[in-house]
Amino acid sequence: MTSYGDMITLLLCFFVLLYSFSIVNMEKLNKALGSINAAIHGTAGVFKEETPVQNLGEAGKTLKPSEAEGGGKNVLEGAAGFNKVGIPKEEVVAMEQLKEEIKQKVNAANMGGSISLTTSTRGLLISLTDKVLFNLGEANLRAGVLPVLSTIGKTLKGTDYVIRIEGYTCNLPISTPEYPSNWELSTARAISVLRYMIENVGFSPERLSVAGYGEYKPRFPNTSEANRALNRRVDMVVLYPTLNIQEPE
Repeated sequence: MTSYGDMITLLLCFFVLLYSFSIVNMEKLNKALGSINAAIHGTAGVFKEETPVQNLGEAGKTLKPSEAEGGGKNVLEGAAGFNKVGIPKEEVVAMEQLKEEIKQKVNAANMGGSISLTTSTRGLLISLTDKVLFNLGEANLRAGVLPVLSTIGKTLKGTDYVIRIEGYTCNLPISTPEYPSNWELSTARAISVLRYMIENVGFSPERLSVAGYGEYKPRFPNTSEANRALNRRVDMVVLYPTLNIQEPE
């Protein structure tokens, strides 16, 4: 009987242990993952909450995929899985504060309709459409956008963030001696914004980089001129400090 009782007790403990393994405490799991992430990358932990992503239209309104002709889905929607890329909560909070600061400044200067502000898994996305920045098929900045860039640049200059400036076009082909394809045009537009930040705002060149995506990263399907106008843009991506490990030293 004693041996039988011991066996039953061990079986009970075994099944209780199995039951405990089947119940996952997400908070403790995220803390454990955060510790592992900190040990590997030197970050403060994993942000377990998800912040909804907003994409502001040209007039400062939230733009829904159904509002874009062609029924295209905004690629930024649902991209706020910060816990998937190991962004610490404090970095997300600081980025939201920067977003609100820029939003207040451009609205105070009556320039809020010229830009859109979005938070994503990469950081703060400051987007300007080409009709605000450039004439069609050109990469020279229009005079009317300079106050907007100056306001944004001066705000970002006072931070320590690394910024990537990205150029995009629609799918309309271009073939000129200056821009043989949309690759050259998108990159040239990003460089125009970068040069303004360095030469007129006094930005440190070490904190800036450029990328040109041509027509291959559309925000909406290129099925109408309205959608193509939204796809022709320059984005300034204020990167989370955690993601700086991906940048060359």
